[in-house]
Amino acid sequence: MMNITDGMLLYHGSFTEVSSIALEKCKHGKDFGCGFYVTSSYEQARSFVPLSISKQINQGLLSSNCSIGYISVFRFHLTPDISIHLFKKADKEWLHFVAANRRKNLFPNLRTAYSNFDIVGGKIANDRTARTLQLYTSGGYGEPGSKEADEIAITTLLPNRLKDQFCFRSTRATQTLEFIRSDSYDINQQ
Repeated sequence: MMNITDGMLLYHGSFTEVSSIALEKCKHGKDFGCGFYVTSSYEQARSFVPLSISKQINQGLLSSNCSIGYISVFRFHLTPDISIHLFKKADKEWLHFVAANRRKNLFPNLRTAYSNFDIVGGKIANDRTARTLQLYTSGGYGEPGSKEADEIAITTLLPNRLKDQFCFRSTRATQTLEFIRSDSYDINQQ
């Protein structure tokens, strides 16, 4: 069951240690919008390190022989002044919201409906699911939002195997994350 609780440890995998969160560095076009993404799964965060390093190398920001990344660990401190929405499962509404954030012309009403939440959480649509979401948003399964396209995409995603992610979308939300440590990870030592 999807949940975020006071004192919970959350993890962020990257090419660099993240001890201080800068929302202005966050990219648009992610599953739950622009924000700082963490997960309750250490292994999942670690699995993002090679991709993060690769992206930086491809952009010429890291040397091609770089193989060290980091899993930054945070403790979440629940406060009453933040608003949280958790998609409890990968269903039609979750699919439409992810699609809306990945392609601006799809389901704009959903981006508006969820725009005031400081934290949005739910199942992750990771690189293994990226192709399915690309086919869905481009109409490969039929018109996005149609019953047929929704059913094919959700079935193909195998949502019971997807881990969680939490997007901290406001400064108020990121202030609830206490940096604990960063663990270095050599992707060549897998």
